Amino acid sequence: MPFPVTPAAGDDPRQFQIQGPTGVRHPIISLLAIDNHTDRVSGLGTAFRIDPFGGYLTAQHVLEAWLGPSRPRSTVVGLLNPGLIYGRAPIGVEGMVVIASATAFRTPPEDIALDWLLNRDSSRMSLDCMTLSFKADNTRLHEVRDFLPLRLTGKWPEIGDEVMAVGFPELRSIQDREIDTDVLTERMYGSIGRVTAVLPSGREHRPWPTFAVDSHWPGGMSGGPVFNQDGEVIGLVSSSDEPGSDGAQSYPFWFAPIPGLQRNLPHVDPSNPGWVRGWAVVRNAPWHVAAMTNDRARAEEICATLASDYSVRLGSLRAGSDDFMSSAD
Repeated sequence: MPFPVTPAAGDDPRQFQIQGPTGVRHPIISLLAIDNHTDRVSGLGTAFRIDPFGGYLTAQHVLEAWLGPSRPRSTVVGLLNPGLIYGRAPIGVEGMVVIASATAFRTPPEDIALDWLLNRDSSRMSLDCMTLSFKADNTRLHEVRDFLPLRLTGKWPEIGDEVMAVGFPELRSIQDREIDTDVLTERMYGSIGRVTAVLPSGREHRPWPTFAVDSHWPGGMSGGPVFNQDGEVIGLVSSSDEPGSDGAQSYPFWFAPIPGLQRNLPHVDPSNPGWVRGWAVVRNAPWHVAAMTNDRARAEEICATLASDYSVRLGSLRAGSDDFMSSAD
């Protein structure tokens, strides 16, 4: 499949508004911080859904100041986007969902045995990637099932390849604002550029795998997905050179070269983009997948309500189909 959306005739492919009713509307959301004392809001960045169980990804730097020990007295929320719309659509406060958990990706420990002996943790939060989940008290969250297909392994990008980032660049203009219609209006953009360098060992002070792209990704796009030309997400927006500087480039956090990344993303099939890992309730003859869950106990509860020829299996299911691959427990 190609990019999930393409610019309209006359649009600048390096930054164009996404206006049509495309499949990226639901799974890509903006992140905001609301001051608990004044109820004023500031834009932070972008996040995107990676599985049907409520998992999202963003860049760690988008939220580290807001979720750390010395965090401001604010509540971080996501804005669930409307689906079939055209142009800039008001979202409404009912589209706000509050972050329930956030986990930063760490490098592997230097020495697990020594860590145990010394009661220490030698891993480092040096990867600009973070998983998110949101509180389930907003019923609109349960209506969102679409997620983006992640490519965690396989083919690397090559110099000259086109990639596309998606996010909300105008969030950077929302700082200490009242919550009004303008703040709650969707501002989703795409940006297409070409790979100019492949950097699997990262850059100075940014030691995660990346590649350079000849396009500018403004701060509000940070954490947004970066697609290859097959429509697969191969990374997320991490940093960008100052616009106007010599040879200004943008750089994603790139998934594929990171060993063991799958451990942080247990419900993403690392080899098959668009497939989700979990516990399925299935019947062999005739073949039927009755349910797919992220919890074995829940799958067994569902199975107990069905005929005796259903069973629970761990494996991967292709989204929107009955295609299923079993795996060992």
